[in-house]
Order: sequence, then structure tokens, then C-alpha cells
Amino acid sequence: MPFPQWFDEKFGPHTIELYQDEICHTPRQLESLKAFLGPPGEKPVLDLCCGWGRHALPLARMGYTVVGLDGSSYFLEKARSELNNQRKRRLSFLRGDMRILPFQKDSFAAAIHMYTSFGYGTDPEDDRRVLNELNWVLQPRGTYLLDLINWTMARKAFDGHYEESYPNFDVVEECRIDPQRNLLRMKRTLLYRDGRKPHLYNFEIRMFDRMSLTRLLEETCFEVLDVWGDFDCSPYRPQKSYRMITVCRKRSD
Repeated sequence: MPFPQWFDEKFGPHTIELYQDEICHTPRQLESLKAFLGPPGEKPVLDLCCGWGRHALPLARMGYTVVGLDGSSYFLEKARSELNNQRKRRLSFLRGDMRILPFQKDSFAAAIHMYTSFGYGTDPEDDRRVLNELNWVLQPRGTYLLDLINWTMARKAFDGHYEESYPNFDVVEECRIDPQRNLLRMKRTLLYRDGRKPHLYNFEIRMFDRMSLTRLLEETCFEVLDVWGDFDCSPYRPQKSYRMITVCRKRSD
């Protein structure tokens, strides 16, 4: 299964500028991840869709052994540029497809899946493939944290024409929701102020409510332990929460 055509188009240098509001919350997220993971152990943690190492790098500094996997060439190049000899003992980055994980059975104590990096693509079976792969690589009763935007609330805002300005470019977006397939289809154009050619790309992402996600997780042998509305571990409230963070565990049966 090849990477989607738009993958490197969407996840490039501009992405970090687009995500600045999210990046500001990284320290608080790391505190919650530390509590979720518990003390560093013998087996590593999988940072799935690790991006440029926003969480993997500081987790390695905390003493965790981390493997980061992503599909973006740019993100991985940037992440590897931050490695030094000490961190290389605790941290590695790989380019790979989360639908076909290149790891052996029971390789990881835990997995984290941050900032709505689940549900891409038009085929719902891809989501099931990802979870089956995670189930394979997690040790018995290994834990998994899946961080998604709260689509129950956010889907109301992602349907229409939007324009926003950033330091180096303006963004024009056309967002359309397909309610029959629970897909958000987005057409995004970056208009650079330095005269560069506009950067245009399209992508799709599947939207989940709590019930549909829980059902999918349970069907792929995960036990849902808790659902947070944000990284302060507050309870998930469909009409108010910004996030839907599902904490689960690989079933032992």
C-alpha cells in the first residue's frame, strides 16, 4: 500500500507554522504522557505519526526508549537532525506506513498517537488495519493513547470557506463534510508572501464520535480505560471538549 499522493505535500515545512497554536501545548501534553506511560521500562514506546519528534525527543530526554515512525520525509529529516549520540541510544526514527508496521510482535510497552493523525484515507478498513497492527506490536496488556480532535463539536466548524493569515503565508481552505461516510474533505491553498508559487493540496480524514471509535477499538481487541476531553485528564464532554483522547489497553484474551 503506497503512501497517499498528498502525504509529503501536506506534511512539509509549512505544517509547523500551521500548528503553532498546538505546539504551545506540548509541555502540558508531555506531563500527561509521562503519567500515562509510568516510569521508563525495558521495552520501548512507539510514537506513531511522530512528526518532527515534538514528543519523542523530550520523552527520550526523560529516560524513555522511543521509536518514532512517520511517513513525512521532511519531518523525519528534521527529527533526525536533533539527535545526538546520547539520544541515539534511546531514540530512533523510521519512515513507514502505520497500516503495515515494520516491527515484531510484542515489541512495545505502549504506543502514543498524537494530534488527529488517525483516520486518513477514504477506505475505513485502513483504520482497522492500523489498530490490528498496533495490537500485534504491543506487548500483552500494553497501553495505547489515541489523541483526536473532538469531531462531535468540531465538525460544525469544518464546513465552508475559510481564510487565515500566518507569518509567511495566507491560507485559503474549502472544507466539505460527507455525512454519509463521516469524511472531512479539505482543499487547502497556501499563498506565500515572498512570491513563491502557491502550494495547493487536498486531503481527507475520517471523523469519529466516541461510540464509533470505542466500537472499532473493541473489535480490534483493545479495552477502553478512559476518555479525556483534554490533556488535563478532564472528562470528555461531546458538546464542550476540544479533544477526544482515548486511553486503552491491549486485551490479554
